[in-house]
Amino acid sequence: MGIYDRICSALSDIVVITIVLLCTGLSIAYYTYTSIIGIWFTKDAHISYDFFMNYFIQIVSKDNFFMNYGYWNSSNETLLDANQALINLILEKSGLLGTTQQSVLDVGCGYGEQEFVWNRKMDPSTRITAIDISETQIQAAKRKCAELGLSQRITFEVGDAMKLESQFKDVSFNTVLSVESAFHYADRNQFFRSVNSLLDTSGTFVICDIVLQEDFKAGLINSLFLRVFSDFLHIPKANLLKPSVWDQSIQRAGFTIIECLDITDKTFNPYYQYFFNTYMKERGIPGVVGSILCSFFTSVQPFSYRLAVCKK
Repeated sequence: MGIYDRICSALSDIVVITIVLLCTGLSIAYYTYTSIIGIWFTKDAHISYDFFMNYFIQIVSKDNFFMNYGYWNSSNETLLDANQALINLILEKSGLLGTTQQSVLDVGCGYGEQEFVWNRKMDPSTRITAIDISETQIQAAKRKCAELGLSQRITFEVGDAMKLESQFKDVSFNTVLSVESAFHYADRNQFFRSVNSLLDTSGTFVICDIVLQEDFKAGLINSLFLRVFSDFLHIPKANLLKPSVWDQSIQRAGFTIIECLDITDKTFNPYYQYFFNTYMKERGIPGVVGSILCSFFTSVQPFSYRLAVCKK
């Protein structure tokens, strides 16, 4: 074998070894990534908010058990302020203020914090049923409900958004609310249809949800962000819809959309700014790190935040 052949042979060996090492490294990284998601961020094929709550939300907003991006305006100084502003906006749009003898279903209630806010502003004759798939969160909500003496007005139950019709057979509601949860569901279209079947003939459905931006175009960075974000927040690929398609899904379920707001500018960007700046401060990490992360998230995030008021 000549020198040229020996050099070519050595180079081919180097290429093969490099490919093997690269594939091995990628496999280890992917296994680590999927293990982190499987252990901490999902439970029984559903998102688990316990890790988010304990290691993120409670760091930037102690004793705050809301789980939404919030509705940020000039009067909001904290995450809790923004969380409550979003809940108040939903109540305002629901038409429940000033009405009596209403039956309300909240799907995906989390720790039930929104129920306690709504209850204070609703007529005492209104009854709220709130469900969530997390038994841990429902038990926490029940305990607080009992402590506040509200068990006669608010009922918390473990429930699956994909099984509403079987859980509430022969039951109807005047209003169904869905706060930042439907994008997690395995079949969001089925959820819309089930909500329609549970509402009475003049019922109202108010939903705030996360969809793709209408002008979203896949690129290397934003597609990677979308994949990672979807994995961590357990967003099925089928739910990565643009607003126009999302509207059509609601309409096909038998609803008329009477009002739809895009509140993206008052949700994601101010949330990320508050979260990263506060988190870094609380952890003793230089603020420049938070600024860099905030700039990255706000520049590549591909989502729109929608609030729709629908009539059956």
